Amino acid sequence: MNIHVSPRLLPSLKSPIKSLSGLAMSIWGKQSAAVSTSSAANDAKGSIDLCKTSLLSVIESQIIPRLLDAHPSASSSILDQVQGEQVAASEQDVLDFAQACLDTDPQAVFIHLDALRDKGLVTQTVFLDVITPAARYLGDLWEQDKMDFTVVAQGLLRMHHAMRHLGYETQDGPQSAGDVRRIMLASAPGSQHILGLAMVSEFFRADHWQVVVEISTSEQALLHTVSHEWFDVIGLSVGLVEQLPAIPALIARLKTASRNPNAFVILGGPALLQTQMDGVALAADAVSVNAAEAVKLAGELLTNR
Repeated sequence: MNIHVSPRLLPSLKSPIKSLSGLAMSIWGKQSAAVSTSSAANDAKGSIDLCKTSLLSVIESQIIPRLLDAHPSASSSILDQVQGEQVAASEQDVLDFAQACLDTDPQAVFIHLDALRDKGLVTQTVFLDVITPAARYLGDLWEQDKMDFTVVAQGLLRMHHAMRHLGYETQDGPQSAGDVRRIMLASAPGSQHILGLAMVSEFFRADHWQVVVEISTSEQALLHTVSHEWFDVIGLSVGLVEQLPAIPALIARLKTASRNPNAFVILGGPALLQTQMDGVALAADAVSVNAAEAVKLAGELLTNR
């Protein structure tokens, strides 16, 4: 299915991302000191390219494969059985679903799912032929500078919720330690900055880590993921200083739920740039506001355990 940008959809989207020169100094946290105007312009262009590469990499190599690796619950399978003859999804179905995921009303996506089912599409068709290409579509809009990354994040999160609404769950990953180091990167509940996580994931993958970016920001989803897959390290990005008081208790619950009883937790994110609190105060094993440093610290934690 070839998806093109819908003229009807574009006017409702936010403008392309602005002020990325600031992002050149912020991958997970602060990356460099102030630079000259010309250097800053070059860094901004490099940051835009890195943003696109990172986010598209996460969509294509993680989010979509994990969607495809999901499996239906018994209830969704039964629904398919009683639907009768299957109806194919159209390109317009994909575009309409993408629009629903970007709607200001969070219930719009669920209303649209019901409409697709009423039209005769079974859950497997919705899942494979509507949600999955819609995720790629949002990534394409970002790559073409036709959508702000915050809108992409919202759309992907809504798709994640739609997947679970249909009764699909991601297959369990590795259940024990393996030869490849694994890390889950996620935003702390209340934050939503998948772009930063996508960029940090590039640093870990470059160091031969297997990375899972959990795009859902609910505590329940985070606990579910760490309890169903083995992770050597859990990386949490905290966006707001106001979230910090709740972090120690969250870390305690994550470690209790973790399939790996000895999982380490590393904190990063914008909030850590604005506070003097250290890992001990926050109940974390390490704190880093630099993506490259975070990779180094994660490796040292595993080596020295």
